[in-house]
Amino acid sequence: MYRFERKITVKNVADMPAAMQFATDVTTYLNKRYDLHMRFGAEGFDKSRVHWFYDFDSADKSAELGTTLLQDQEYIALLNKAKGLWLDGSLEDTFVNLVN
Repeated sequence: MYRFERKITVKNVADMPAAMQFATDVTTYLNKRYDLHMRFGAEGFDKSRVHWFYDFDSADKSAELGTTLLQDQEYIALLNKAKGLWLDGSLEDTFVNLVN
C-alpha cells in the first residue's frame, strides 16, 4: 500500500479561504470522477500550506492516474482557475510506502 501526498504553499495568507475552496472543489471532483477517497487539510501553524493525500495499491496505478489527469480537461480547468493562489516553486509531491 502506498500514500501519495501533494502539498503547496498559498501565496498570501489572505488567499487561504480561496485555496480551501479550491481544495474542496478539486477533491470533490477527483473523488467522484476517479473514486480516490482523497482527503485534504491545511497546516495550522507557521505555513499557509494545503495538503492532499490518498492511498493506492500500486505505484503503477498512481502513474496511470497521473497520465489520465493530464488528459482530463475538467481537472485542468480547475487547476487553471487557481493558478494565482500558489507560491511559485512550492509544489511538492511525496510517495510513501506504507508498511502497516
